[in-house]
Parts: sequence; structure tokens; C-alpha cells
Amino acid sequence: MQVFLRNFEGCTAAIDVELDQTVAHLKRLGMPHASSSSLDELYLSDGGRVLPDDLKLVDSSVKAGATLSLGFKLRGGGGDGGATGAESRDCYLKMYAEKKPDKVDPNEAKLARFTRCTISAEALKPPCVIDFLGNLYNKEAVVNALLTKSVPKKLKHIIKGLKDVIPIHLATIPGVNDDSVETKFHCPITGQEFNGKFRFLVLRKCGHVLSARALKEVQTNSCLVCYEPFTDADKIIINGTEDEVLTLRERWEDEKLKSRGEKKYKKNSNVKALLPREATGDLVERNEELGLRNSKAEAVTDSQDIVENKRKSEVIVQEVVVPASRPKGSDLVQPTKKFKAAEALLPKNASKEVFASIFTSSSKNSLKETYSCRSLPLGRN
Repeated sequence: MQVFLRNFEGCTAAIDVELDQTVAHLKRLGMPHASSSSLDELYLSDGGRVLPDDLKLVDSSVKAGATLSLGFKLRGGGGDGGATGAESRDCYLKMYAEKKPDKVDPNEAKLARFTRCTISAEALKPPCVIDFLGNLYNKEAVVNALLTKSVPKKLKHIIKGLKDVIPIHLATIPGVNDDSVETKFHCPITGQEFNGKFRFLVLRKCGHVLSARALKEVQTNSCLVCYEPFTDADKIIINGTEDEVLTLRERWEDEKLKSRGEKKYKKNSNVKALLPREATGDLVERNEELGLRNSKAEAVTDSQDIVENKRKSEVIVQEVVVPASRPKGSDLVQPTKKFKAAEALLPKNASKEVFASIFTSSSKNSLKETYSCRSLPLGRN
């Protein structure tokens, strides 16, 4: 079968082809000197319809004597000057979508909380301390933050001084001295590593760090290292869950309120001890107690002992002159009578009521304002 092939320069050539050949083979016959990559950029069309490269001529609508056009494929779209990527809605979503932070491995986060300082993020290095909520710190970092007043905002209500932290004793793993090793501490009883995979507790009285497994297996009320007695209230869970931290916070707040109440009571008792007995208001009760004791002593002892006890138990009462309250500034100035023109300028042989009617201050106006100010007289108060 013979067909005519018109190239992009306008020249037409007659080509003999077989019906079992494909369109790609026809392009090779029309451009014998072109490379395979160049042929991929060309296309054949029959009557304006593009023919696929793998289409056989027997399956196509190409007939003998048909004229096929050879042209270049357009790059980047339909040739109308528009961006094809803008037609897809996904492009807009990807363009304006917020970049989400990379997810942190929870195991790495736990390891960092157990091996690094909460303030400086440096590796834990003795001496170390812990707060009442279970957060770990390097003591040097805490002291530096307090001196420079650079405590993070989330920790300002927790750490206000060194009294808000507890020194702890971390047991070092024997033979581990390399700084590149993250886990350097372990439980001295069970040997579990201090890496966030196991639960650890601190005993407030002695500061030793033990695993929860050790305290569970050995049922005792004394520290397994120094034998210091402790209670359940002395246990602080290190980096516990949200519920455990909430329980520790409530316990900590209750202890603060209790300590404040004890300090206030102690302060009041010291003040009462410094005041004289006459000013405390308990003088009558003290005298009654002394009198009751003396009456009991009279029934048991003789008269001489009674006299001696009375002399010893006598309380000398001195009259305390309480100074009168100082007068205020308003009390020092004599109150003056308000000036009224109707009384001060009253002429002789004049009626007081008639003369007072001249002045507006002598009578109250019974008129009330309405929506229009014209309803009131000009001389109203």
C-alpha cells in the first residue's frame, strides 16, 4: 500500500508500507536519518486525528493514497499559553497547605526526658535535682537560671528557688564513661537502664532513684540503698503520665498550703509571746486557772504552803492606758453654717417667705424634664 507523507517543511513523499506495520515504523520510513529520541517528539495525523505510535495500519482508518502529516509534539500543554498545573486543584492545596512539623519518635522523646536536663537540654551530669512534679535538671543549670532570672515560663511557677527542688542520687552504670552513650544510669537493685522504657521513682527523704519494679518486688518501708524509712507520700514518679503528674501537683499544692498555715500559726504564737499579758486578753482565764489551782491546794496543804503558793502565783496587773484615737482633720475644723442669701440679706420689716421666693435656692422646682427643653423655664436650677 502506498501513502503520501507530508513533513513539517511542506514537502510530500510517497512511501510504500505494509498493512501489518505500525505508525512508528511509518515515521522511521519518512525520517530515515532521525534518531529514535527525535522520532519520539514527532507524531503522524490523518485528517487532523493523531495516530498512536503502536497502532497498526490495518487497524487504523488510513487508506491507500491517503496523505499523512508529520509534525512536532507541543511541550507544556495545549499551546494556548496557559499553565497546565494550575488546572489541578491539588496544586493550590499543596501551595497553601501549612507545613506540619515532622513527627517526633515517642521513644526518642522519652529517652531525652530521662537523659537530658529540662532547662538546658544538656546531658544529665551529677549533681542532679528533681522538682515535685518529676522533671529532671542539672543543679548547675537550675542555679544559673535562678541567678540570671532566665527560668522558662512553663517552669516559673514550679521553680522559684533551690527549696523547690530535691537533690537526687543517680547510680552510674559501671564501665560507661563515654559521652556518646545516651544511657549512663540504672537502678542499683534491678539493673534496669534509666532510658525511659521503665518506670523510676525518687524517695524524697534520701534522694535515691529506684525502679518501680525494685520497690514492687521488695515490699519494705525503707530505702533499699540507705535503709532510710519512707512513706507513699515520699515517692515522686519521674516523668510520669498526665494523671500521675496531676496527682503530684495536687499533693504539692496541699503541702504548700499546709506549710503556709503552720508558718502563720507559728508567727502568731511568737507575737503573742512577745506581747504583755494585759494585752493578750487571756488575763482573766489565767487568773481563774490560778485561783482554781490555789483552791485545790488549800484542801491538801497547810496554811503556810498556801501563802507561799499564792505569793508565787501572784500576777501583778498594771493598768494600761490606751491613748484615745487621734482626731481627724475634719474634726479639728468647726462646722460652719451654709450661707443663704434669703437669711443673710433679709431687709427689715420684710416677710421672710416673700423675700426668699426671689432666690431659686429656697424652693425646689417640681417641674420635670421632657423630650423638649422648651417646656422648662429659663430660670430653673
